[in-house]
Amino acid sequence: MPAMTMTKPAKQAQLAVFLGFVDLISERYGLERDHAHRLKLVLEEAIVNVVEHGYATRHEPGDLTLIADVDADGVAVVTLQDHGTPFGPDDAPPPDLDSDWDQRRVGGLGWHLIRELTDAVAYHPGDAGGRPNVLTLRVHGARPHTDEASGAAQGGAA
Repeated sequence: MPAMTMTKPAKQAQLAVFLGFVDLISERYGLERDHAHRLKLVLEEAIVNVVEHGYATRHEPGDLTLIADVDADGVAVVTLQDHGTPFGPDDAPPPDLDSDWDQRRVGGLGWHLIRELTDAVAYHPGDAGGRPNVLTLRVHGARPHTDEASGAAQGGAA
């Protein structure tokens, strides 16, 4: 089964389209309900980050591409690619989880959620030479990718 790919302008108005694609990913790869909800939540956060921060300084945003696959171990692998301003997730300040809600600064929980709700996260910033920013998220709970003809397991995306 080939990987699923969607490319759309990185605009707030496209968020519902991207999230609909996430639902298709979960259905196609047989993600268990809990894992599907986790994937949708982290992808919504990552997509909103690209829209609101990655392309914030541009008059017209660029594209955002989602590529989804599942590996032989039943891990859904979703990669986001964009040409927005690179961001280092390791530079994100740790969230304030101890203060009262009214004492906390707005924002700051996104990367915490992404790290906590995925099984693995990898980020590689793009460059001026045209290489995109690449965020890869892995979530267990999918049906393993198999070749129905031979029954042999096949590897998925990075």
